[in-house]
Amino acid sequence: MTVMNRQSLHLGLDAQPQQVSLVRRALQTWLAANGWPDSATDELVFAVVEAFSNSVQHAYPGFASGRVTIELALQATTPGRMRVLAVVTDFGHWRDAGAHPCPGNGLALIRSVSQGMTLATGDAGTCLTVWTDDEELVAAERR
Repeated sequence: MTVMNRQSLHLGLDAQPQQVSLVRRALQTWLAANGWPDSATDELVFAVVEAFSNSVQHAYPGFASGRVTIELALQATTPGRMRVLAVVTDFGHWRDAGAHPCPGNGLALIRSVSQGMTLATGDAGTCLTVWTDDEELVAAERR
């Protein structure tokens, strides 16, 4: 299920690898419709797709499938400044890096391309929040 408006985007998806291209396309479309800078778009799309991929790979071991939700919201931070906040939630079970035979670098990569990231895990699933500000737009206004 996809719900999109000017201020927010909500995706409810099966945790399947085939959904990655749909996620990427929906994010790019919504960010472009909001005039988000291209340089910030690429990094945010990468971070959200990586988080979704982590849910697909790690959240539902031994199950055919589960669900993942992705929510993006455009927020005013200070006068003339905007932020995109992205929340990726699965309803599976968290596994520590040591529990996986080949732990990856997904969370480190997400952290490196975003301005901030939080991670909450528990019995009800995992919720990763990532955000980025419109630095390119602010820099252009200063010129």
